[in-house]
Amino acid sequence: MTRDGWVALLRESVEAFNQYRAAHSAEPVDLFEADLAFARLEGVNLAGADLRRCLLEGANLSGARLDGARMEFANLRSATLIGASLRGVNLYGGTFQGANLRDATLHGASFKKVSFCDSDLRGALATGADFAEADLRWANFEVDDFADADLSSARLR
Repeated sequence: MTRDGWVALLRESVEAFNQYRAAHSAEPVDLFEADLAFARLEGVNLAGADLRRCLLEGANLSGARLDGARMEFANLRSATLIGASLRGVNLYGGTFQGANLRDATLHGASFKKVSFCDSDLRGALATGADFAEADLRWANFEVDDFADADLSSARLR
């Protein structure tokens, strides 16, 4: 399926998208540079998807599954990702500025050079996550949840 086909399916409904993915699990999801700003994507299964340079600003991805997605330079500014799973995600150079990531799972994810300014990370679990050179200024998070994360050269305050 083409990028436009995937976008059309998402705009139809998350349920239709997830059903198609379940029936065609080997088919790669290509949303490279897709514009999904302010989309309602609660509970969507985007695990392993190509979301590079994807515009997800203001999108509601609460409870979404993004495990293993390629998200380099994706824009998730002011997005809602409450309880979302981002295990093993690669988001080099992207932004979560002002995003709500409360209770999200970030295990083993790579957030090198990502902006988390003004984001809410309370309750997020980040075991083994890489925040090297990330900007966490004014982000709200519990240090204990980031105990095993790499915060080297991260901007904290």
